[in-house]
Amino acid sequence: MANKNHELDKPIIEAAKIEFLKNGFQATAISNIAKKAGVTTGAIYTRYKGKDELFYSLIEDFLEALNREVKDNRASYMNYRTDKNFEDFLKNIEKETARYIDLLFEYYEECKLLLCCSKGSSVEAMFDEMMKNKIFQTKTFIKENIDSDISEMKLDLVELLMSQQFNIYALIIKKGYSKDETIEYVKMLGEFIGAGWKKIFNEFIK
Repeated sequence: MANKNHELDKPIIEAAKIEFLKNGFQATAISNIAKKAGVTTGAIYTRYKGKDELFYSLIEDFLEALNREVKDNRASYMNYRTDKNFEDFLKNIEKETARYIDLLFEYYEECKLLLCCSKGSSVEAMFDEMMKNKIFQTKTFIKENIDSDISEMKLDLVELLMSQQFNIYALIIKKGYSKDETIEYVKMLGEFIGAGWKKIFNEFIK
């Protein structure tokens, strides 16, 4: 078998990113990517099994960075089990939000691919699944470490609050805010988010 021409890797990746961002996963054809990259469709299929694998390769680094961040944040929140310091808990939320904003702009196009262009791909539901997993872990943490008798209604309020936090990131991408605009936007919303968490801890979790 002939060796792949690795000089073609970059134009294929760049063309794929342009086409997927412009048209979305479903409406993008491998033939159009090949045409824009100046290669044959065969050159793409020797590198990727199909359109889905090519799409995933474009966001893989972003997903790995996101998973590392999730693990780091989980370790930070676990400190609450011992120190019971709510102010530190809020600071962790602020720190987590700031880091996610950094990641969002570090991998802006990749994030846009995932949130806005992935319909029909194998990763279409990935963001929602990550959100649901994070919410489940938080609710479990509260029940196991803060209030074992907390009602389902109160846990639903936790889910509602966290869902709004996740929706912030999707809205930022869809609206096309700059990083400065995003920081200001999140700062204003942070007052509401912080107030929500305070209400949960001060009134619901007893």
